[in-house]
Amino acid sequence: MIKYPTSFRKEQLLFYLLLYSLLHSYRSVAQSNSPDLLRQFYKTISFGEKIDFGNIDESVTWTVSNSQNNIYATLRGKEINNYTFEQIGDYDINFQENKKHDESCHHPSFQERFKVKVTPVKMSFNFSKINFSEKILRGRNYSDLIISVPVKISSKDNSIKLIPSPGLTIAGLGVSLTAEPLDQQIVMGSEIQILKYRVSGVVNQETYLMFDFYDFNNQVQTYNLPQLIK
Repeated sequence: MIKYPTSFRKEQLLFYLLLYSLLHSYRSVAQSNSPDLLRQFYKTISFGEKIDFGNIDESVTWTVSNSQNNIYATLRGKEINNYTFEQIGDYDINFQENKKHDESCHHPSFQERFKVKVTPVKMSFNFSKINFSEKILRGRNYSDLIISVPVKISSKDNSIKLIPSPGLTIAGLGVSLTAEPLDQQIVMGSEIQILKYRVSGVVNQETYLMFDFYDFNNQVQTYNLPQLIK
């Protein structure tokens, strides 16, 4: 394993932080125009997951309900962070602040009523085994570079048999790379699937690359390529 000087590692970390900040700002603007926002869901998650709402005062009361599955729960303060959304469907979340107007609050603010959507499929990428068919070099025009990555996919009660392949975007300074799934659909069978993407385009300057793999809830799982493209 190559050990880089401490100064190099710090510069690399600072670059990733700057790049992530720029991309996050761009992603926020793009998502503001997405159809998902129009559905007014606070968050879309997979079955069996929790949501971290932050550090919540004990004075807060939550009610969580899902009429499709006859679910109703009353929670206090930080208990909401440990609530597992096991069943699929749309959940109604009611937030009630029980403090007087002159008392200070030390937690994030929420709408009194909002919704959480729970979907029947979950996935997790194993980036420790990601593979590139070719080394990425600056100035080279690619048309058939293949990225392969294992992903663990499960569905609620094995109810899903066929799902569309999720997307991948690639970012970096001076980068013009696009990725398309080799297979447009995934046939559910084994829990571990190997997803493959064909990459085309060019890297025009020295940079680090960020690979944003989207899951079925349009959430991003990011892989940062550790090598500087030069």
